[in-house]
Amino acid sequence: MTDPAFPVQTWPAGAVLFEPGQPARAMYLIESGEVDLSTRAGAAPRRLGAGDVFGEQAIFGGAAGAESRAVAASPLVCTVIEGSRLQAVLRSQKSLSRPVIEAVMLQMYLHNAIEASADAEA
Repeated sequence: MTDPAFPVQTWPAGAVLFEPGQPARAMYLIESGEVDLSTRAGAAPRRLGAGDVFGEQAIFGGAAGAESRAVAASPLVCTVIEGSRLQAVLRSQKSLSRPVIEAVMLQMYLHNAIEASADAEA
């Protein structure tokens, strides 16, 4: 994704992107590298890679705190999609693209919630 509204950011291996309780401000699309996402203390983290998305609670949960911890497992490059900027872009859409984008994002959010729940049960 190349859009000035959604910058690309890099982190070194071991960098913490967010932790539980921190304000959820952005969703991340992994361009390259891997991130370990832990949803609860003591649980094995889920490893995500290129093409995966995480942090979507910033889009659907508003200012709620993050419920997970994200740590770069390798050098990481992500497109950072801030919730407020994405909402502004969606509000500017007058066509069919807005409901389609919102539906896809909701499906992604639900998929990630189901995956996290399955990981917690394992």
